[in-house]
Amino acid sequence: MNRASSLISRVLNTALLLALAGLVPSFAATATKPNIVLIMAEDIGNDLACYGTPGVETPTLDRMAREGIQYNRFYNNSPICSPSRTALMLGMYQTSSNGHNHRSNVAGAPGWHYLTHYLREAGYINLLGSELLALKSGKLDINVKLDETMFDKSPRQPGQPFFQQIQLQGTHRQAEDPRWQELRASKADPVDPAAVSIPPYLPDTPEVRLDWATYLDQIEQADTDTQTIIDDLVKRGELDNTIIIWIGDNGRCQIRGKGYLYEDGIKCPLIIWGKGIGRDRVVNDLVSGIDLTATILALAGVPLPDQMQGQAFLANPSYKANESIFAARDRWDEVVDCSRTVVEDRFKYIYNFMPEVPYDANQSYLNKDNVRPILPLLREMNRHGKLTPAQAYFFAPRKEIEQLYDLKNDPWELTNLAPDPAYQTIKLRLNRKLFATIRATNDQGLEITASGEWRPKLEADNPHAK
Repeated sequence: MNRASSLISRVLNTALLLALAGLVPSFAATATKPNIVLIMAEDIGNDLACYGTPGVETPTLDRMAREGIQYNRFYNNSPICSPSRTALMLGMYQTSSNGHNHRSNVAGAPGWHYLTHYLREAGYINLLGSELLALKSGKLDINVKLDETMFDKSPRQPGQPFFQQIQLQGTHRQAEDPRWQELRASKADPVDPAAVSIPPYLPDTPEVRLDWATYLDQIEQADTDTQTIIDDLVKRGELDNTIIIWIGDNGRCQIRGKGYLYEDGIKCPLIIWGKGIGRDRVVNDLVSGIDLTATILALAGVPLPDQMQGQAFLANPSYKANESIFAARDRWDEVVDCSRTVVEDRFKYIYNFMPEVPYDANQSYLNKDNVRPILPLLREMNRHGKLTPAQAYFFAPRKEIEQLYDLKNDPWELTNLAPDPAYQTIKLRLNRKLFATIRATNDQGLEITASGEWRPKLEADNPHAK
């Protein structure tokens, strides 16, 4: 053996010993980067069987949860789709990037890049959508525009790792679109309205039960679509080297869900399953959408870029569970609003900067027949005094400025503790934490007046901003 060969041998032996000791990754662990498939179901809450939802059958997602990791407290940073996706794609709060208003078109700052840019630099090809699904699955909806390609159109090279984002749009309600009813009519075994559980903020009527069951029919279809994606990965011999991340993009398509900072608007399912992921784990840590961005990069072996504000919760030796998460609601279509929330393990605080804008703001989109079909019924019941106080709260003429909820004892957020003298210390602490976050993250949706008060900063080019 010559001198060079002897040196190489010693280096390899040393590396092997270190790997066995757990001091450095083994060659086997780093030789092949995992494929990462991000499946994003639209407008859903934690309404899968594995989360304890009655009446629904989701065998594929249940198996993924058993064989992977189920996160019980994953929060998107916005309850509205385009700001939520903007935060995810940039790894920044949408309020920090000025992408907080729904379907706005703002320019990003020099030096910012999309998640896919960093994956591309690491050798990945970025794919959007899937031809396997009946509905279009390549939706973007990003509010911040950068001068770069987000997803690739060039062909994948043999053996090249891929990142693929697939949108499941079946759970999204569309105006004048009868597909929800058509799916229910076509199912041999649709969800039984008698088997579902109705939240106490809704009246338990036959119409509400049917509407909820019809929504769960679409959840079951999303489960079927997920199995279709998995079957294709198996067929192509890709599954063994793939991590699948399954999330909701914002809360369910129901009042107090999508568009609102209640739990049902920002807390969504997150399941991670596949190569190198531990099995049969249920995690109750507070996890944020921008944390998921950081985690995708960590799983791909990419260091966290300076622009990103989250932390990886996998493949991160320095991970420390969040003490709180932050989320924001701003303009949604023509309804100009501004609210912020901070969520801790037990308590949740919401500050409404525009309390004069009611929850039921007569939004054009929500007034469409197929978007919130039970809304006319609820409004009629409210007019005739047939709703309980908890159910009528949504239809009040204005919001309260401050809301405080004990999520442990009041998971449905029915009792606002903000006025209660016994909770003033907790409210003040969370108020200070919220406004400290607003300052620290350079919240672009707010501005401070000469008198030191925060107020919404409205869009100059928005005809609805008054």
